[in-house]
Amino acid sequence: MDRSYQPELQATARDIDEVKALANAGADAIIIGHQNYGLRVTGDFSISEIEEATNYLHSKNKKVYILVNAIFHNDILHELPEYLNQLAAIKVDGIICGDPSIFPMMDELELNIPITWNPETLATNFQTLKYWHKKGIKRAILSNELALDAIEEVKANVPFPIEIQVHGMSCIFQSKRKLVKNYYAHTDQPYDVNKTFHMKETKEENTHYPIFEDVNGTNIMSDHDLCMIDQLAPILDAKIDGLRINGILKSRDYNKSIVTMYRDAIDTYMDDSETYHLKKSGWKQEIYKIQPDDRKLDTGFYFKEQIY
Repeated sequence: MDRSYQPELQATARDIDEVKALANAGADAIIIGHQNYGLRVTGDFSISEIEEATNYLHSKNKKVYILVNAIFHNDILHELPEYLNQLAAIKVDGIICGDPSIFPMMDELELNIPITWNPETLATNFQTLKYWHKKGIKRAILSNELALDAIEEVKANVPFPIEIQVHGMSCIFQSKRKLVKNYYAHTDQPYDVNKTFHMKETKEENTHYPIFEDVNGTNIMSDHDLCMIDQLAPILDAKIDGLRINGILKSRDYNKSIVTMYRDAIDTYMDDSETYHLKKSGWKQEIYKIQPDDRKLDTGFYFKEQIY
């Protein structure tokens, strides 16, 4: 394998303890954020906690990316400059965002924090990414709805790093409204903020879509968990730069085990692809052992024919 290519294994963390645990388990970069400015942050990090996490990760020669990907309304825009200035002072390695308002704001503040562009479902082709690269992005996260061959084509046609998700649940719906809370209020039922909610399709009894609410509204997550540990070969052959593990709504032990296994799988393939192919089913079986009973594993859209 080309030694100039070093894929970055990324993972989300809920607090400082998990930042340290996942970094020590083999993650190259940790994704964190504050709920006011980031969508679906695994944990709510204050500025002082972001600084602590950044200092720790930098001491280990690892990176930290901050989620600033919320849907911004005018009231939040007035708060953002101070937050961005604080992130710049901490020297975070980058921000993950999808709202174009970030670009003029960064220019006005004369900040040069590297931007990872994440417009969710809109990052589907290389021309769009080239446009945003001219605006200043340094990296881009591709849509989870892309097939792997489309991802390979994007990678071959852009001059900067791209990232994809390789494990965990995906968001399939997001609303600024508190839909669950509003439903309970409308039906005069008591609402328990700590209760776990799921949605089922009327014709598909076995479906199990997790729903959770935070300061940014309502999020409905995928029925299955993405798992690509036994399908890393084409991803690494295409030299995809960032491989992300989304640990939201998972236990600490689960996330640590997943990071450990993906670290081992990536390193094995980079050293000896034949050994990887011999061991990949073993890693998959180990994941099945710790996988929650109500969360099936699949490969998402990566190998599905797109039918519209």
